[in-house]
Amino acid sequence: MAALRILFILLMTVCSVGVRGAAIGTWTSYLAYSDITQIQPAGKKVFVLSSKGLFSYNTSDKSVETYDKMNALSDCNISHIAWCKDAKQLIIIYDNQNIDLLNEDGDVVNISDFFNKSMTVDKTVNDITVTGTTAYLSTNFGILKLNVADAEISATYNLGKKIYSTAIHQGYIYAACGDEGIMAGNMKDNLLDKSFWKKDSDNKVEHLFSYNNRLLAATPGTVYHRTNKGWETIYQCSFTYTTLTDNRLILGSKEYAWIFMSDGAPTLISKGAGHFKTLVYDNNNDCYWTNQSDGKLCSVTIEDGVFTPNTTDINPDGPKYNYFGFLKYANNTLYSCGGGYDAFAELHRPAVVQTFANDDWTIYQDDMGDIVGNSMQDITCLDFDPKDPNHVFAGGRAGIYEYLNGRFVRHYNPNNSPLMFSTPNNSPNHILTLGLRFDAKGSLWCLNSLAEAASILELKSDGKWESHHNKILMDDNDRSLANMKCMILDSRGLFWFVNNHWALPSFYSYNPNNDVINHFTTFVNEDGTTLNPNGVKCIAEDKDGNIWIGTNVGPLMLPDGDIDNGSNLVLQQIKVPRNDGTNFADYLLSGVDITCIAVDGGNRKWFGTNGNGAYLISADNMTQVQHFLSSNSMLLSDNIESIAINDQTGEVFFGTDNGLCSYMSDASATNETMNKDNVYAYPNPVKPDYTGLITVTGLSMNADVKIVTANGAVVAEGVSNGGTFTWDGRDEKGRRVASGVYMVMTATAEGKKGTVCKIAIVN
Repeated sequence: MAALRILFILLMTVCSVGVRGAAIGTWTSYLAYSDITQIQPAGKKVFVLSSKGLFSYNTSDKSVETYDKMNALSDCNISHIAWCKDAKQLIIIYDNQNIDLLNEDGDVVNISDFFNKSMTVDKTVNDITVTGTTAYLSTNFGILKLNVADAEISATYNLGKKIYSTAIHQGYIYAACGDEGIMAGNMKDNLLDKSFWKKDSDNKVEHLFSYNNRLLAATPGTVYHRTNKGWETIYQCSFTYTTLTDNRLILGSKEYAWIFMSDGAPTLISKGAGHFKTLVYDNNNDCYWTNQSDGKLCSVTIEDGVFTPNTTDINPDGPKYNYFGFLKYANNTLYSCGGGYDAFAELHRPAVVQTFANDDWTIYQDDMGDIVGNSMQDITCLDFDPKDPNHVFAGGRAGIYEYLNGRFVRHYNPNNSPLMFSTPNNSPNHILTLGLRFDAKGSLWCLNSLAEAASILELKSDGKWESHHNKILMDDNDRSLANMKCMILDSRGLFWFVNNHWALPSFYSYNPNNDVINHFTTFVNEDGTTLNPNGVKCIAEDKDGNIWIGTNVGPLMLPDGDIDNGSNLVLQQIKVPRNDGTNFADYLLSGVDITCIAVDGGNRKWFGTNGNGAYLISADNMTQVQHFLSSNSMLLSDNIESIAINDQTGEVFFGTDNGLCSYMSDASATNETMNKDNVYAYPNPVKPDYTGLITVTGLSMNADVKIVTANGAVVAEGVSNGGTFTWDGRDEKGRRVASGVYMVMTATAEGKKGTVCKIAIVN
């Protein structure tokens, strides 16, 4: 009772500030679940593989639960799932051949032996067959026998052939080898010796099934049944997916499904839906599970060929795709598009513009392929009208798309604007506009790569276009530079962008007031060493006005004081002292392929890389604060394509080739003045079971912070990171402080002091 009384008093004292942000160090994933490829009924739960991610639907309480690297799983990008009923485990196979077992309570056991095993053969897993507590994994070299109950690989049958699927039937293992027919092995023999495996059929099949004492083989077009006389054709059908659950075999396509329920011929059901990617029977709930046309999960009943929906619209909220080649955070909103086009790689990603705000995703209209007359792929950049943040323009492979409130408004192309085709044959799929940026007046500036005479264009707020074409931006083929991108507007009113192309790796500044362009095509550091990058990937401005350039040889910096001195300047390759008693220093992240740069509220630099994760470098550029890899953190991938920061909270978003995730950092935006209205602490009150960091946010840059008791005794002090200060709830001797109300005292860099908030601690 005493503890409750203290808690009540403290709550009243701090006026119930409450938790207003995630704890420092927290990771969050934002994954897509819009493309269902496998469904596995598992009693009261239904597990769903969608967009290479996993979620479940509980048929009892109607709840949806997601599983990912942040909360349960060991890896990313799931290729196959299968439910082992006898062991009550979901088998999860990842693209990289890592294996997880997930039980009904959400606990995971990782089986990493296959993933870690060095082999010269292709280890790709093509299918999972479950019988009892054993699973057989069909791979590109043979079959793995997985003991699900004991969570171990018990045998490896290296057949030297690609195995598409496996079936266990009457004491034999049958393996579908595609064009090489069907192999079979007696389970009483030593099947580790491939000489015991015999050719059973020359039929070219990819799917094998054992159920109801029948052994079936199928390839799109033909279904075979094995009898004592051999393999006989029993049905002709064309299918794109197969499912076998509760002794009900389904072969299906978007329009049709053939259901094998007995020894007779299959039942043909004409759906006419045109969107089904899978159909699975669930005996426990006496229904079928499938995908809706919008990618969501639903259950249906089937009677006389009629599909009747039961439970519909089941789906976790999330983006449409796991593509985040471009991120921008503003207006309490994360703006994103998929990316996909670059001089070094054309990924042909589906066009997508997505926003995330107030915990909800908005997918912009993307069904305009017939309207705009192009393939709708590879949108690589976007910006919003400063007068209306819901008025968004996006550019990429095929011109500029205009949206208002998420709906398509207009497509800008050579037929209705000065934009030019980027190929001699005037392909509508190649109108390269890879850089866009609004200025404060509401003019949209864009870069038109590989154009004959339209390198820089301006769309004014009145709808009129103006060309600012410049010969400096032309290549030897009389076209504009091949890959102009990453357009930013700095604090001086200068536009900056890069040309990420091996023919002329370079970066540029453009002054819109006088149409002057400074070009930087040579890279010489302060030691006189000439650097030879083959790619200039990105550009950013820090809070001191310095310009940072990301290249494949590391980050380079153009100091603020040198920017007005014209082209071909000496670039700084920051030297970091070794502090080992010598005078030696190393260049900052030398040789690291930098793909994106963001600067947080504390003027620290976040560098995303190709294959080397993400780095956080201190404000003075001398200290590596963090190096996140997928192996030492919850980062989804070591390939970072984009970074954006919510300066108000310090949340850092990473767009990776495995999807979007974020990390709650300890730096946020600053305030000019600090008072009780704009500074707060969280969590507040701090309850007895809380062991994380206590965060004070809303401070000024480099604020001196002291945590003091009601009697004025200092228990902790330090300097803010941007607008954030963190405290571990302990005093200067490392002891957890007693219950009570603690004052947050601050002083600005100019020495102005004050109490800005209070923190209640209950132990």
